[in-house]
Amino acid sequence: MARPKVNISTTNGNLGGLAPSVDGVAGLIVAVAQAPAAGYNTPVLIRSKKQAADALSQPANVQALQAIQAGFFAEAPEGSKLYCLFVPQTMKLEEMAAPATAEKLLNFAGGTISLLAVAKFTPTGYTPVVTDGVDQDVVKAAAALQTLAQSWFDLRKPFRAFVQGYGFTKAADLKDYSAEKKDNVGIVLGTVDDNSVTAVLLALGRAAKVPVMRNIGRVKSGSLAIADAAVVKIGSSNADAMENAELETIWEKRYITFERNEAAPGYLFNDDNMLGTPTSDFSSLRNGRTIDKAVRIAYEVYYNELKDDVDVDKDGRLSVAAEAALELAIEEAISRRMNGEISRNTDGSAAVEAMVNPDPEQFAGLYSAAGVDSPNLNILSSNHVYIFVRIRPKGCVKYIDVYLGYTTV
Repeated sequence: MARPKVNISTTNGNLGGLAPSVDGVAGLIVAVAQAPAAGYNTPVLIRSKKQAADALSQPANVQALQAIQAGFFAEAPEGSKLYCLFVPQTMKLEEMAAPATAEKLLNFAGGTISLLAVAKFTPTGYTPVVTDGVDQDVVKAAAALQTLAQSWFDLRKPFRAFVQGYGFTKAADLKDYSAEKKDNVGIVLGTVDDNSVTAVLLALGRAAKVPVMRNIGRVKSGSLAIADAAVVKIGSSNADAMENAELETIWEKRYITFERNEAAPGYLFNDDNMLGTPTSDFSSLRNGRTIDKAVRIAYEVYYNELKDDVDVDKDGRLSVAAEAALELAIEEAISRRMNGEISRNTDGSAAVEAMVNPDPEQFAGLYSAAGVDSPNLNILSSNHVYIFVRIRPKGCVKYIDVYLGYTTV
């Protein structure tokens, strides 16, 4: 037996395919041309364009400074937390995503980072080794980030990540992630004034700005904060010149990129796809961020209950009052702290339901989905309490079919 602790896992397959805070705390690991003010491999916190300028005042880091100022802080408001780790240009994206590097930043931020990006400014003469339509380093980094994200989920400190889609060539060559299971990671394709780091930082900044349940490509959120004179490209083509078939392929293969905003001047993101099968509950950034926030809340609520003495009935099961108290605690916490971020019931209450030690026969499917084969509700012999928390997320309108015609009435 291990020492007492709270274990939290997510159950998948339940949806049928369907001001700055911890929610928007961001992290960036980026390879730059010259050692910054704090030096390479030294984590720093940047909360404004001025602080970014102070950190990256070196002549060779002009592009990096522009990417942070015209990318992240063009979208995220001043005061937003951007934890940065600047590394040498010799470091690959895959190495940035490895625990030896990434955990310097994650630990420096105290586990509060919920959004992470890795990117690189390559040295002069660098030639990408293109595999699956992008620099092979991108593909390797995506895999490494998924592994890292899973390990931090196990610490109850989950995050979602973006990878710079460096070296993108054409849609037909891209790796198809629609059957993968990398729900914590998204790849951002595109450049702004030939700077692909700006593109990924626009995604990071937009995500940091909006609530967890919101699609970063939402039309009502407005066009991305890209200067009117900026040249926006996807690969070698201007974004406006991309064929619809290519944009469809990019979307179907689960990548994030730019598209023209048809309601106003400027550009939007095409969607918030993560690198996983569309039938996964967490295949979108918004659903992933929503469940991540619920995980953090659940851990905070139930950690306080560890090793507490409780009343039990004659069968060794928690008393009805004790079970009800545990249910109420998480329902109230999620209702309060995720107000407006999950759906509501018809009576106006938040769509969250907690069940403590539900009947193993009636709710056999719940136990099975959680990997619990033989639940033992006798806490005197098992020391275990089974708590199932189900939240109904917000939906996202992606397809609107309008049938228009004449009538003589």
